[in-house]
Amino acid sequence: MAIWIGRAFPVLFLLAACVAPGGGGAAVTPVLGGALTVAVPAGYCIDPRASHDDGRSALVIAGRCAADRPVPAAVLTVSVGGEGSSAILKAGARALTDWARSPAGRAALARDGKAGSVAVRETLVWDGAFLIRLEDRATGPYWRAAIGLKGRLVMVSVSPPAQGGLPLEEGREILERAITGIKRANAASP
Repeated sequence: MAIWIGRAFPVLFLLAACVAPGGGGAAVTPVLGGALTVAVPAGYCIDPRASHDDGRSALVIAGRCAADRPVPAAVLTVSVGGEGSSAILKAGARALTDWARSPAGRAALARDGKAGSVAVRETLVWDGAFLIRLEDRATGPYWRAAIGLKGRLVMVSVSPPAQGGLPLEEGREILERAITGIKRANAASP
């Protein structure tokens, strides 16, 4: 499960050069040669300088477009795994929960790669996505989700920005909107 994002952080405060459409809609960007489209909720911008796409996997990082936007300050990361990587989700929620709580799973989820640095507080399934509520020593409490799209594992996380906290309820709401937007952006694609 190398696709779990762990170390791509203290990146965002305010994004100067970000990708967002006019009119305040969700920001979108195609990844992996157009195989998938990543979308983030309105008010958040994708930072193309902090994002990465090598053609096999992709990492998209986004944050609040401007400090005066009426959305909570948060860092959104979306990672897209290689072809067939979503097969791990077939194990089911119980097996995924057991893995996340194991030393190997916690190490993979930890920002510093150390199992002792992260605690899994809750797991659940929401709208077909596997959600994990974590507490990491580096960032504090935050949410992650795993979904499968077009055979690829898509991981979405919403965490507090480097300069402050993010209430868990707000983080989960942003996560749910991100999941819905990503699914919608890829629904019409083959």
